[in-house]
Parts: sequence; C-alpha cells; structure tokens
Amino acid sequence: MRPWLFAIMHNLYVSRVRQKRTRGEAEPLDTIAESTLGVGARQEDHVGTREIIRVVERLPEDLRSVLFLVTVEDLSYAEVSKVLDIPIGTVMSRLSRARERVRRAL
Repeated sequence: MRPWLFAIMHNLYVSRVRQKRTRGEAEPLDTIAESTLGVGARQEDHVGTREIIRVVERLPEDLRSVLFLVTVEDLSYAEVSKVLDIPIGTVMSRLSRARERVRRAL
C-alpha cells in the first residue's frame, strides 16, 4: 500500500508543477484588475469604424483632404496650409466643417 500512495503523491506533484509552468501562478480574483479578466466585444468597434470610413468618403475632396492631413498624417495647420497651398484660416474652416459633417452623420 505504501508504494502505491507514494506513486500517487509523486504523480500529483508532477502534475501540479506542469500546471504551474503552463498556467502560471494562481492569484485571488480580488487582486486581479477587472480589465484583464475578459475581452470586450469588438464587433461594434468594427461596425463603427466602417461607418466612419463611409461618412468620410462621402465628404467633398477639399474637406476630406484637410481632415485626413490633420487627423491621420498629424500635420499642423501651417503644414497643411503649405501642402494644399491655401491660407491657414481656410484650413481651420474646412477642418471645422468636415468634423461637423462627420459628427452630424454619425
């Protein structure tokens, strides 16, 4: 009986060592941040992104180009002004109108 019990204890020990290696250390649920416990649904994000792209594609070219250069390319108003060869005031006006149209459409 004794060798049989030692064999069981040895196998349990080996199983737990392997389990720790693959799963890591167990932590109480109280100490774990709630954001790491699960992954939120991403379907809505994808639909929202697609909708934004569709709205931006419907903007007139002059508004779309200013919006793209400022938001995606991260250019300053002065740099956009030089790239498009328009005054800074026009850049700000077009950007404002583009953002407002996107906001209304969404």
